Amino acid sequence: MSTAAIKRSLIYISFVPLMAEKHTKIKFPLWQYLNQPLFSRDHQLELNPQRFARSWRVDLLKRCWHRECDAKGPQQS
Repeated sequence: MSTAAIKRSLIYISFVPLMAEKHTKIKFPLWQYLNQPLFSRDHQLELNPQRFARSWRVDLLKRCWHRECDAKGPQQS
């Protein structure tokens, strides 16, 4: 394999996650990232933006899931 082919494949591999995230509707939560509590015992400060975005999206999904379940009301048997 030539050097140019290796460089092209490495470039392709490095851009695959960026291309996959480009099609998501939820953008990076910049404001939430910048407003993290610095000295809180309840919340851990996350300095890695990718890790913060992933955990923020998981928390958002959990909040949406609970909101949907609460909106259904009590189940009748």
